[in-house]
Amino acid sequence: MFILFVLLHFIICQQQDKLTYVHLVPHSHDDYGWLYTIDEYYSNRIIQFGWDYGNIRDILNSVYNEIQKNPQRKYIQVEIGFLSMWWDRQTEDVRQKYKDLVKNGQIEIINGGWTMHDEATTYFEDIIDQMTVGHQWVKDHLDVIPSIGWQIDPFGHQSTNAALFSQMGFNAQWFARVDYQDFEYRKSEKRLEMIWQPQEQCEENYIFSAVNYKHYDAPTNFYFERDEQVTPYNVQHKAQEFVNYFKQMQRSYRTNHLMHTMGQDFAFSKSEIWFNSIDNLIDYINSRKDQFGMEILYSTPSKYLEEINKQQNIWPVNNNDFFPYADNSNAYWTGYFTSRPALKGLTKDAGRYLQAVRNIISFENIQKRTNVLTVQFDFMYNQLEYYEQQMAALMHHDAVSGTERQHVANDYIKRVCEGQKKVRDFLHPLLQEYALQDIFESEIKYHECHWNVTSSECEITNSLISNNKPILISIFNPSVKRQMNIRIRIPQANVTILNDKNQFLKTDFICSNPENKTDCDLYFRDLFQGYSFQHYKIVFFNSNYHKNVQPLQIPEDKTQIKIELSSISNLKIDLQAKKFTYQTWETSQKYSDFQMQQYREYDFSLNYNLYYSSQDWGQSSGAYIFRPETQQSHTYSEIKNIVVYQGQLVTVVLLEGEHVTTQLRFYSANYDKVIEVETFVHPIQVQNTGKEIIMVLNTGLQNNKTFYTDSNGLDMQKRVLNFRPTWNLQLQQEVSGNYYPIGALISLKDINSDQQVSVVTDRSQGGTSLKEGQIEIMIHRRIVRDDARGVGESLNEVDQRNQGISQKIRHFIIFERQNEQLSRRIQNELDASPLIFFSQTKNQYFDYRSNSQNRNKIIENQNIYLRVYLRAYKNYYTLRLYNVNDISSAQFDIPQNYQILEELTLTANQSKKSWSEKQMKWTSNNGKVYQAQQDNFQKEIQEGKFILKPLQLRVFKLNIVST
Repeated sequence: MFILFVLLHFIICQQQDKLTYVHLVPHSHDDYGWLYTIDEYYSNRIIQFGWDYGNIRDILNSVYNEIQKNPQRKYIQVEIGFLSMWWDRQTEDVRQKYKDLVKNGQIEIINGGWTMHDEATTYFEDIIDQMTVGHQWVKDHLDVIPSIGWQIDPFGHQSTNAALFSQMGFNAQWFARVDYQDFEYRKSEKRLEMIWQPQEQCEENYIFSAVNYKHYDAPTNFYFERDEQVTPYNVQHKAQEFVNYFKQMQRSYRTNHLMHTMGQDFAFSKSEIWFNSIDNLIDYINSRKDQFGMEILYSTPSKYLEEINKQQNIWPVNNNDFFPYADNSNAYWTGYFTSRPALKGLTKDAGRYLQAVRNIISFENIQKRTNVLTVQFDFMYNQLEYYEQQMAALMHHDAVSGTERQHVANDYIKRVCEGQKKVRDFLHPLLQEYALQDIFESEIKYHECHWNVTSSECEITNSLISNNKPILISIFNPSVKRQMNIRIRIPQANVTILNDKNQFLKTDFICSNPENKTDCDLYFRDLFQGYSFQHYKIVFFNSNYHKNVQPLQIPEDKTQIKIELSSISNLKIDLQAKKFTYQTWETSQKYSDFQMQQYREYDFSLNYNLYYSSQDWGQSSGAYIFRPETQQSHTYSEIKNIVVYQGQLVTVVLLEGEHVTTQLRFYSANYDKVIEVETFVHPIQVQNTGKEIIMVLNTGLQNNKTFYTDSNGLDMQKRVLNFRPTWNLQLQQEVSGNYYPIGALISLKDINSDQQVSVVTDRSQGGTSLKEGQIEIMIHRRIVRDDARGVGESLNEVDQRNQGISQKIRHFIIFERQNEQLSRRIQNELDASPLIFFSQTKNQYFDYRSNSQNRNKIIENQNIYLRVYLRAYKNYYTLRLYNVNDISSAQFDIPQNYQILEELTLTANQSKKSWSEKQMKWTSNNGKVYQAQQDNFQKEIQEGKFILKPLQLRVFKLNIVST
């Protein structure tokens, strides 16, 4: 009898091994804004491409009701922003039933971010923030820790994002959009599923990754809200069609388990149609397993992952990213890297602001210097949370990407501005109490002005200066102790700067706006303590420290001039050729026993060209796609005139062109080998053809067709012209097919020396290097046709006068030695731009008792590459440490009053130890085993310091104890 039982068990196992298990994943991809705003998608009827999709409220209600009718049914919920809107409108009874559905596994929270973020145009800090907002919500409301990444709609995928997902506690991620050539290669070679180990990341930051077989759709003919539904009358032939589809799919996979989405955009508003049809297919096929050799399962990605992980298969390894993305030979999705530059600039600026504000709030909550937060902590917490949610909304893959309709873009901007206003409602009163304590200033009211406006648009400074009244300036340095060059835009006036000791500071006053000679910049430099406020006044005094800088008088017969920039650097300008030579003495690091001064010259020129957008109805350029009319750029704005303003702190070289005005700024200290480039693009004039504007930096470097771009502000990715590391590239679009996203930095390395040139950007943009020694960055676009990818609206942004929008953009050109990390320093300094607050003041001088030496002792960090952020929660703090350095490790000495409770994953929803115990082990096809690594957390606690490897990010939970 026992032998018979064993034999029967063996036969059953053999039969099961021969079966193909198909995991069906019911889902709806719900864009958090795109053709409609967030609120419109939630409650209005969604009419897209001629179909009535219902709305998000209908989808969530329908799924909630229908999934309860069969305990086998499953559904994945992704966009937490929409779930929170639905949740707020439900009764406690409905909420509890929803929790029960999550707990029993019928509804699974996948990804768990507030939205599904873009990967090309987002910054690593903002990605972490938006995922944290979502993860904290689902933990607080559903007691859930998501374990799967779900990036099915972003238009290409970054290595940094893969590493971040691993550090967020994800065992796997799924995505859909990869290059059409890459997809066919992976499909034929069974490489659609892989271990993704980003090259520049720590070894433990691997993640199992999979490309969906059919985008994120249901199998052909099985989209039940439009296609034929499955009923008892047609189930026989529909089941056979269904099985045939998966037998074909099986040829591209390594195991006998397959996973497939059932849904699409805004699906399941009529979920009874979906679930009833799937039920009929499952019942019919599973009752005939021997006939079909297949079993169909309601499933989720995590269930599928468990099954294939059990099989202990071997998997290919991927080290590269998935950019650029193309869906056919003439359609490279590289235009959106730059689309809507104003929105991208606002996003980056608002993200930096959020990081700084959170630190200010945390410092006050710890020090309790005022009673503002003591009395209003809950109010502050809710206001800050609202701002974080609006910033998270901007990370959506049709938001910061610039691929939404115009009224939707306006709504995103409105939301972020409302979020900032809510923060300022409690921040300004707090800072006004600081001013009373530190500098005895009362009756003040703070204002802020964005750096991207003229002096006349900053009402507070314009009004006070025009009326000869002094201005109080309070400046927060959100980084380490450092020298900073401060630039304040004010109207023309005879003013200077006082510090809080009533000492005059050196100032340069430069009116270099050719459109308005009364629009001026006031420059000063000072040493700023780390993570602290310092106070200054703009006062009406004649001072020997003040210099009203006039343009240099250059004789007409001069063809070249040489300008002294600092004690170690000069600038030669060829006035005819419009070319520049930067000359400097730099300290060589070659010898350990002594330092050597080495003379260097860097030749460069700056041009502004354009590509005419393709008008081909077969494939036009548009919000997503960059397709130039020809593969050659054309001159857009020639330099007509060069004007030089040589101050004591800064030299400004004004390049006047017909359509573009540029200021090159050379600071006399602390910025050797760094050129700040501020480009003002006047309204782009178009008629029947779009224009895509590029900035071209020409240097003398030989880079052998190789350049480097950052990945979400972190890992530098090697790029080779006309090449992909995974497959043999067939390329028809040689310009757009070589464009890559720049989140912060693009570099060239000279193959004949240790020289490197880099450009740091102030927002996400697209860029490339098409010729030796050349960096090309697209800075603006205005397009008159749609690219037929769903928006149904051309990227034709206009201002209130119906002209193309003008835009002011900053770049930093850096000449450096390879591995010098100067460009990373500039990136870190730009991200830690000071927060400047203005107020009226009754007095020209500071009170003699003024003491802004009340320096912040909470963070003692001195490493500019190490970013330190605190975030106050109701019962604890999180400490974020980011080492943005490619070469060196960073050390953070734990202050004595920090009670470190545990190390967390990046989204702070679980301990890192807990995650390590759940991290799945995988074996690659070269025999390498990828598994969790042991950490040194306890040892570091004992030693009182944390060590961060290059580009490592760490998060801790802590309390602050009284000392």
